[in-house]
Amino acid sequence: MNFYLQEHEDVWHRLKQEKRPIILYGTGDGADKILDSFEQYGIQATDLFVSDAFYRGQDFRGFHAKRYSDICEKYKDAVIVLCFAVFRPDMLQFVRGVAERFEVLAPEMPVFGNTVFTEEYLDKNYDRAETIYSALADSTSQDVFLSLLNYRLSGKIEYLFSAETSREEVFRNVLPLQDNEIYADLGAYRGDTIEEFLDITNGKFDSIYALEPDSKNYQKLEETIAGLSITEEQRSRIHTYPLASWSGKMVLPFDGGGGRSSSLNTGKRIAHTTDLDSLLNGARVTYVKMDVEGADKETLHGMEQTLKRWQPKLAISAYHRTEDLFDIPEIIWDAVPDYRIYLRHHPYIPAWETNFYCK
Repeated sequence: MNFYLQEHEDVWHRLKQEKRPIILYGTGDGADKILDSFEQYGIQATDLFVSDAFYRGQDFRGFHAKRYSDICEKYKDAVIVLCFAVFRPDMLQFVRGVAERFEVLAPEMPVFGNTVFTEEYLDKNYDRAETIYSALADSTSQDVFLSLLNYRLSGKIEYLFSAETSREEVFRNVLPLQDNEIYADLGAYRGDTIEEFLDITNGKFDSIYALEPDSKNYQKLEETIAGLSITEEQRSRIHTYPLASWSGKMVLPFDGGGGRSSSLNTGKRIAHTTDLDSLLNGARVTYVKMDVEGADKETLHGMEQTLKRWQPKLAISAYHRTEDLFDIPEIIWDAVPDYRIYLRHHPYIPAWETNFYCK
């Protein structure tokens, strides 16, 4: 299979030249980021609508919000720009319906950092992309990689739809988990990924190490563990730490508050950090999940000795920063060239539920 991209013009240059009405779907932080980019590139939006459940006749940055039915009555042809994340099955189905009537674009803004995926960024990193594509572990990973590059450049959601696979497929075919795993959950949130892990392994495991720096989430994590349907002996093998994952032991600025997007080096709070190498101190680990909200590179550097010594299975978010799609596999292969790296995208718009799975 050859490395070939179907798209060559980024969504911003495309929208700059668009003659049809450009209509925003959604308000809030996502719409703010997209409208800021519109101003930067000289793109003019024509109208804005929100989902019926959120319609209050509200105003947003100079637009008076409409319902989708209003848009259908007013416009025969238009480009819809999706301005918020969609992952619920009913909403994904609704967006698919909108895409049958209008062209729908979903420009991907970085969750962290300021690097936007543009023509210039892709040109600068084209050789890296081609090298990573060639080294991915299977043809599905290569298909997903190409779809993600095409999507990130163009904003066309059909590339995400074509790249979708289920999480069940991953743990069935790509990264099967055994009943004696030593699991490090970096970014454990409120315990949902521990519950998923136990569901996959039928409640059997050797031990679990869970890191969560946000105090509200950490309290919920402890409550989740207390409520698990496991024995007290098993519960004693779950070790929790109110720490953030990083490249070493530090105290860093922290933006928390109980949400999923708590992050280091921002905000007015502080977080204590650790690296996995120090936490384990040479002890074995067989499976590491990372959802560390933009601290992916630092976390990988902080577990280099663990990777080299034990080569654990890895599940790593690939979407927090624009650079992650290239940086993460390179760091892993630099540490352990033998790692087989897979890439999967699970149903989500934009490409925020995209993960590297390694073994």
